[in-house]
Amino acid sequence: MTELLITLMNAPRYAQRSVALGVLGLVSMIVIVTVVYLGSFLSTKVADIADMRAELFRLDEIIARKPLTEVSIPSVEPAAATLFIEGESLPAIQAKLQERVNTIARSSGATIASISGISPIELGGATYAGVRADVEGSLKAFQEVVRQLETSEPPLIIRQVAIRGTNRVLQGVLSEPLQLAGQIAVYGAVGPTVVLPDKGKP
Repeated sequence: MTELLITLMNAPRYAQRSVALGVLGLVSMIVIVTVVYLGSFLSTKVADIADMRAELFRLDEIIARKPLTEVSIPSVEPAAATLFIEGESLPAIQAKLQERVNTIARSSGATIASISGISPIELGGATYAGVRADVEGSLKAFQEVVRQLETSEPPLIIRQVAIRGTNRVLQGVLSEPLQLAGQIAVYGAVGPTVVLPDKGKP
């Protein structure tokens, strides 16, 4: 390196200028390529964040599409047995609900941090037993959890949900794929023959 510098210092002035211009051009090209790459990278991340926000909005819309106040349970007939969660008591029914939510979460790629029973509610003559689950996972996993919960049989209803992002966002840029944590309250209809100790009001 030292010999190269000595050679350049002893070289004719036009050679020194040529080398200086070449180095300047190379540095300029590196700077331009770096700026273009960073601009493209940041633009992609901003677009990803916008897409994720849109997906979260659609997820909220899906959840809000089936309010509990619009759900009605038909009169009990032999064919209507599939409308109710199996179990002869509230603990047994909630255990079934917990099992179903855990199974759906696992198949969707989400993780259940904790799950517990909540007080049953009565609406329009129908009784619903519920569980509250703390769920963690990707946006896609949350979407799949919601989809499976609301399309599984016997029918389940998402009564309450609160979702938040757990990623660190620096200057509006995500350092990794979006990860979410949320709490979901899920209810299922209880057969009219099941005796429940307490019935809460919505």
